[in-house]
Amino acid sequence: MIIRIQGVSELQNQIYYDYDTDSVPLGQGGMGVVYPGRCFKVDNSTEYIPVAIKLITNTAPDMIERAMREASIQIDNPNLLRMYGFIPNMEMDLYTHEMKPRYYIAMERLDGVSLETMLGGVFCAQNGVDISYARNLYDLSLKDKKEFTLKVMKPILNGVNALHQAGYIHRDLDPSNIMITQDDGIKIIDYGVCKPLSLAYGSGKLTMTGSIIGKVDYAAPELLSGDVQHHSFTTDIYAIGIMMYRLYVGNLPFEGDNSSIMKAHLNEDVPVDKIADPLIKKIVAKATRKMQEDRYQSIGEILEVLENENTDRHAVPSVESEVVLENDDSIEETRASKTNYWLFAAFAGMASGIACAFIV
Repeated sequence: MIIRIQGVSELQNQIYYDYDTDSVPLGQGGMGVVYPGRCFKVDNSTEYIPVAIKLITNTAPDMIERAMREASIQIDNPNLLRMYGFIPNMEMDLYTHEMKPRYYIAMERLDGVSLETMLGGVFCAQNGVDISYARNLYDLSLKDKKEFTLKVMKPILNGVNALHQAGYIHRDLDPSNIMITQDDGIKIIDYGVCKPLSLAYGSGKLTMTGSIIGKVDYAAPELLSGDVQHHSFTTDIYAIGIMMYRLYVGNLPFEGDNSSIMKAHLNEDVPVDKIADPLIKKIVAKATRKMQEDRYQSIGEILEVLENENTDRHAVPSVESEVVLENDDSIEETRASKTNYWLFAAFAGMASGIACAFIV
């Protein structure tokens, strides 16, 4: 059955949405079911824009409020899923034959696979299309872990940075909420537990203290402890560090049942010694510190580290002419002096975050 959706805003803009209740859902979660849908202009019923329509099946007041908040995050960024709006829609109830409101979110439709799916070696989207970019990324992961990690994490960092600059915390960053699209893009999706930073430090009305948000595998200590007052940009940065670790190493830092994973995130350092690349190791170590004040305080800080490394990597080294000494002892002394100099320079570079590797 085709359902037509049109709220006040859509009426004013002379558009409407529709979807087929018999179509295969694109996804399903605790808030609702996502269907493939279409957006039409009122005066043109033949041309349309493909969209995704989320039917809110959990109509508890807090869920409706959460859905409204999710739909309001309308940020124009190539690495963020674009939201179009929250739509209350009056529909006939098939059982009571009365008109009742149903609630929807209209959003950008993405054809692709999740990063989680790609890491499992699956590259076919739900519509049957092979996502070649996902396949290429997977092949790269087998050949060059560093380059793979960089290629995936850079657009993720760009998207999270845009989200943070708009004043939001995602709080559920993990590979299942990252889409690799048919048009060679990488996008962050699912703003279901996003929160304006002002609310995170405010009353905590939309999330009760003591509740666990997100997935334990990527959750910062303050998420696991339900410390809503201290959810901040550093909360997302912790999850980014865990994702970076998984992309490079190939598995999560902590494994087991949820209880043991939670205890590890609360009490154990991420085993960064498994990361061979020095810069990736440095970033993961700092991003996943237990104390929030010890982590990077913004995505911009991570991007700056990467930019500095990139600049250093492409810099043309100065070449000094060497004087050939006839005395062997003098030659050895000169070589030793140079060796000590370069060891010192390398150490200084690592300490300042400009060392020899790179990731995001």
